[in-house]
Order: sequence, then structure tokens, then C-alpha cells
Amino acid sequence: MTVIRDGNIIRFHGQYRDIDLHFPLACLHHAVNDYGYQDVVLDFSDCVETYPGPMLALCSEILRLRSEHIDAELILPVKRDLARLFENANWAHLLEPRKFARSRFRGHSQIPATQFNNPTDQTDAVNRIVNAILGGIPDIRRENFAALEWAVNELTDNVIVHSQSAIGGLVQVSSFKRNSKVVEFTIADSGLGIPATLRSGGSFSGSDTDALDRAIREGVTRDKSVGQGNGLFGSYQICCLSGGAFQIESGHARLLYRPGPHGLEIRDQKVPVKGTLVIAKINFSDPDLLKDALKFSGKSYKPVDYIETKYEGSADETIRMSLATEAQSFGSRVAGTPVHTKLYNLVRMCPSQPIEVDFGGVALISSSFADEVFGKLFVKLGPLEFMQRIRFKNVEQTVRMLIDRAISQRVTTGLGG
Repeated sequence: MTVIRDGNIIRFHGQYRDIDLHFPLACLHHAVNDYGYQDVVLDFSDCVETYPGPMLALCSEILRLRSEHIDAELILPVKRDLARLFENANWAHLLEPRKFARSRFRGHSQIPATQFNNPTDQTDAVNRIVNAILGGIPDIRRENFAALEWAVNELTDNVIVHSQSAIGGLVQVSSFKRNSKVVEFTIADSGLGIPATLRSGGSFSGSDTDALDRAIREGVTRDKSVGQGNGLFGSYQICCLSGGAFQIESGHARLLYRPGPHGLEIRDQKVPVKGTLVIAKINFSDPDLLKDALKFSGKSYKPVDYIETKYEGSADETIRMSLATEAQSFGSRVAGTPVHTKLYNLVRMCPSQPIEVDFGGVALISSSFADEVFGKLFVKLGPLEFMQRIRFKNVEQTVRMLIDRAISQRVTTGLGG
């Protein structure tokens, strides 16, 4: 990656990777603080590839500058697929909201960059993320799903509670692919940063690298009255034990963990990151790796998860799903894919509980939707388990006929058809 500042124009050439995130931050500092520009231009026309980590760091800094009345203009990449990614990932809107609308991307394998400013925003963002993962990763164990939800919730909560960020925070789930068991999420803010936050507690006065070293230790926090200091520690443990990766950029320091011979590395950075950037990658390929990840003071911790708050809660232990709220449409196989995955995951995560699918508000579904959700699920579970576990409620006669037909045809063709 080559980043060049020409007056108030910052040009991006080639790939914009995690290791490159400091260069445009330095250019912005020089343009605004040294030369006094009140507006900047981010020219990505020659950029050919970019990643969520550096993009969220850049978006966070631009939002901070905008709060200080510094304007920004965005020139999209010439490469069409990359330009589309800028809009779908919501980077374009965050960098220049007057020109680019908020992303309306509703795919089930990626969650656009979302800004949160208060606990309600944060809860909504976390729920959207875990809901997408529940419908996007097949055969995920419940304890692993709960660990992921816990990490996303803790790290975004840190922004609200500790960062004092004027623009709140940004969170994005950037890379999980169907039939893959790897999830990467990125969180950024423009607040005090971890080193300054720890120093504000009065018990720490070390360097920025020392601060990041302490931040991933159990029980380290600026103030025990507002938190136990386990968010970064637990999230780091989850990523490491799963064979994933973990990165923190804050102040003049970088912490990077990679599996294998690389291990943990903490180093000084000449160019500071105002606030904090966390890039967390969790690998669910080995379902047993995370069983002891959430352990504090020597005791295993089992968090309340999205499944319990969203689907459980009835006295008869029935899992209840309202189909009308689970899909954007009911007319295609693509729309049915995340619903199928979610139902299959719920069956496996809650092995002794019946699942009630409420069709209220769903007057019609397509044959392909019926096949993708219920035909394939019938074949996967087998007739006995399907009839014992899956119950229908408020289903129209036409819809029931479509489901019956889909199941009959799917039994004939099998999953390979």
C-alpha cells in the first residue's frame, strides 16, 4: 500500500491492509493539525483491496474529525466490486454521509459497519450480529455461540462504559462464510484509548505497550466499581484457544496474537491510534477448544445467551420462532437458507426441547423456500425427530400443502438433489 498526501487529498494505491492503517492517520494529522485544512479528500480510486480493520480505524477518525467540524469527501475505487463493498459495508456512508446513503445490505454472511452511541444501540447491534451468525454458521455448538456473543457484547460495552468516545463506537462482522467456522469482528472508537483509560484509574503509569500487556490480563480495569476487567481478557482467551487471532491498536502501541510460531507480539507504534481498534477472529472448527475459554478466578462462567433471551422462556421449555420476523422475504431459496440453518442449529443446541414455528403473518411461501427450510430439514433430521421436534402454528392450508409437497419431493431426491 502506498498512501500519499497531496495537500488536503489523501490517495490510496494498491492494497489497504491491517498493517497499513497508521499511514492515512498520519496524513490526516498533518493535513488538519499542521496545515490547517478544514476539509480532506479520501481518494480510493487506485485502491484494489481493503480490509475492515483499517477501514473502521479510518471511519472512526473521520467521524471524530467531523465532530470537530472537519469535512471529508470520498472518491470510491474504480474497481467495481470494491466500490460496491464500500457501499455495502457502510464505509461510504460513514466517510461521506451526505453523498452515500446508509447501507441497506441484509445478507446473512456479513454485517455492515454499525455505529452505536448508547446501551440501546449497542444491544441492538450485538443482537443483529449474533442473529446473523446463528443463521449463517451450521453446526455451531451452543457454548461456542455463547462465547462469541459474550465477546462481542463485552468489547462493545467497553466502548460505552470506558472510552469516552464522542462518536460512540463502530462494530462490523466482516468475514464469515457459509460452511466455514471462522468469524472475524472489528470494533473501533475514537475515545481516550486503553493506555489513557488505565492511567486515569491512578494505579498504572507505564508505557502504552505495558498498558496493552496489562489489558489482556484477568481483572485489569481502571475502576472495579464499573467493571471487573474481564472483557479484553476473556475475548483474548476465546480467540487464542480457538486457534484464531487477536489484535489491539491503541495509543502508540499494537498488540497482535497469531496462532502457530508467531504467538503474542506487543510493539511501539510511531503513529498513534486515537481511541481503540480491536480485530478479533474466532475459529469454531474444533468444537471442544472453547469449552474452558470463559474461566475467571479459576471458575467456569456460563453467560446468558441470545437463544435464552430470544427463543426460550416458556414454562414448557418450548423454543418459539416467529417466521415473519426471521426472513426479509419468503419467495426464494436464498431467503430460506439462513432460516434453515437457524432451525437446524436450534435443534442441535436445544436437544430436549420442541421448536414451535409460528406462521402468523405469513400468508404464502414459495416452493423453493419451503424446500430449503423444511424439506431439507426433514431429510437431515429424519422423519421421527422432525415430527417430534418441529411443530407448526397458525399455518395457512396453502402453506401447509406447499411444505408437505416440498418434504415429499426432498425425501425422493435427498440432500444432493
